[in-house]
Amino acid sequence: MAREKAPEEHENHERWLVSYADFITLLFAFFVVMYSISSLNEGKYKVLSQTMIAAFTGQPTTPNPVPVGQPFNSTPSAVDLPPLPRPQKPEIIQPGRGGPAAKEVQKALQGVAQKIEELLAGAIRKGDVRVRLTPLGVVIDIHDTVLFASGQAALTPQARDLLDQIAGVLQGVPYPIQVNGYTDDRPINTPQFPSNWALSSARAVSVVEMFIAQGVKPEQLVAAGYGQYHPVESNDTAKGRAANRRVSVVIVSPLNNTNVSDTPIISAEAPATPPTTKPPSTGKPS
Repeated sequence: MAREKAPEEHENHERWLVSYADFITLLFAFFVVMYSISSLNEGKYKVLSQTMIAAFTGQPTTPNPVPVGQPFNSTPSAVDLPPLPRPQKPEIIQPGRGGPAAKEVQKALQGVAQKIEELLAGAIRKGDVRVRLTPLGVVIDIHDTVLFASGQAALTPQARDLLDQIAGVLQGVPYPIQVNGYTDDRPINTPQFPSNWALSSARAVSVVEMFIAQGVKPEQLVAAGYGQYHPVESNDTAKGRAANRRVSVVIVSPLNNTNVSDTPIISAEAPATPPTTKPPSTGKPS
């Protein structure tokens, strides 16, 4: 007897529906998650935020609960952030005024001025250097011809010897130190220095770099260029112009503190005690 043929299997052309159904299910789950995130209970989130802040800062949470459904305000409140500490106003100490602290400052500055006068006695007698004690601190005025060639900002060998002696004193001074450069009113226009501003600033920087090389702390130093705008004499005469071309090293007394970044840039032309020597009267033009 002949065996019957087995019926041929029917090929299923709808298998793609299984993959499509899986994709639709995953897509549906994705949108459900997105919707649940977008409708976050903002009231509970606010309570959680306050609880976390209280745990880390030690501040109590607000006694009033946030109603569910109330719009969430992202602006920080008094509970959201700890209060910032109020800055304490530093005590103003001026030399010659006030209690023992001011007297100690005055005594220390007088000692610095006296020591510098002793070291630079020769230059002071020549009229190349002047040391004076002002309410702003100790001011050391140095004639430009002692430090630089005419129209230049590179220190001369003579200048290095003099500044080395000053640096030895400045190493033991805890106060801010400003180096101010000044010129006369005659214009300068060279490839290196297009103006008196540039020349006076470069000269101040040269002196500051010399002090740093000799061991003075850089964080105590400030370099400032004043150009021709702070004369001490009239620029109508050669003598006056010579007096105006100078570099002033100012050991700043602690007006508010001893932080050089908090000390305003000042000119050396503050009300001063009578100078110990006559102002420089000779020199070459800047």
